[in-house]
Amino acid sequence: MKTLLVVAVLLLVINLGCGGYGSGMGMTAAPAPSIAPASGTYSTPLTVSMSDSLQNAVIYVSLDGSTPSLSSPVYKGPFVITQSARVQAIASANGYNSSPVAVADYTLQ
Repeated sequence: MKTLLVVAVLLLVINLGCGGYGSGMGMTAAPAPSIAPASGTYSTPLTVSMSDSLQNAVIYVSLDGSTPSLSSPVYKGPFVITQSARVQAIASANGYNSSPVAVADYTLQ
């Protein structure tokens, strides 16, 4: 009987996850953040902004070409870039897996 209970609990944990904040244990990925403006060629300087459709999502951003993670800098508001860059971001929220990576490539002139 104890073995059956242990197996049932393990199946629940595996299938449902713990849903920790950005832990990757939830069943559904958070929506990918939106990055504006869209990829393209722009005059310098360029102001970049981000948003996410999921209330209370935290957006993590990378400007150095690396894939963003939960240890990347947190997006706090619009920022300015003055040279060509690849901007990448993920969103995380309680009860969700981290989002897919959103990417915007900017060529500045």
